[in-house]
Amino acid sequence: MAIDDEIKQLFTAAQINLPESMKLVIELKDKFDITECSADTILQSIKTDDEQAGEKRVYLSSRIRESLNSCQRCPLYLSESNTRKVPGEGPLNSPLVLIGEGPGLDEDKQGRPFVGRAGQLLTTILDKLNIDRQKIYITNVVKCRPPQNRTPIKKEIDACSHNLELELSIISPKVIIALGAVPLNYFKPGSSIMRERGRWIVSKDYWIMPTFHPAYILRQQGKTLTKVKWAVWQDFNNAIKKLTELCPEAISKISCNKKE
Repeated sequence: MAIDDEIKQLFTAAQINLPESMKLVIELKDKFDITECSADTILQSIKTDDEQAGEKRVYLSSRIRESLNSCQRCPLYLSESNTRKVPGEGPLNSPLVLIGEGPGLDEDKQGRPFVGRAGQLLTTILDKLNIDRQKIYITNVVKCRPPQNRTPIKKEIDACSHNLELELSIISPKVIIALGAVPLNYFKPGSSIMRERGRWIVSKDYWIMPTFHPAYILRQQGKTLTKVKWAVWQDFNNAIKKLTELCPEAISKISCNKKE
């Protein structure tokens, strides 16, 4: 075999075995004739607010959706409860990412995360913090609705994890808010949301704040409701405070009063 053919074969094999995020970086480099070779530098180029960076984000968002729509790694995509996959939503240069467990009935119908009652409560919390929901990234651990809105099981989470990993590797957020036990255990297996809620987790360079899922708040009553609401409010405020410490310019970027 000629050495040129052997090199070509090795290069092709290496490309096939690359993580999805790196394949997208290579695609982005070719698509936009980017001269930089560093993956970090290329991904950093999507963070700015100029027109070309916006075009790059649109391209990557479409490719992430394509990757998700082709996913057949677990039986959930065949479940009668699932009519469509629900991708994450928001700009890929968001410094803040919110992660839930999986789509419910309303999310499955609309193909968007957090649009039911829990999503409306989440939007209210963000509004009170002066955070524009459209300027942050919101997603779920699993992208297909489990039957009867049950909690996703481990094999479903493991199978779908590559989709969330792809999102996070492209976005590289400063702070993540983990909404409930499922995203908490994604980052810290074997954890209890009751024990870990409000305690920072640092994983893969992400600062992660675990808190209760909005749906959990909606199930509470009386004094427990007041206590849970206050706990979640503190957690969100601490997350925003940490984001301000890590990236002072980030708050103006995601606030409701930013001038376009």
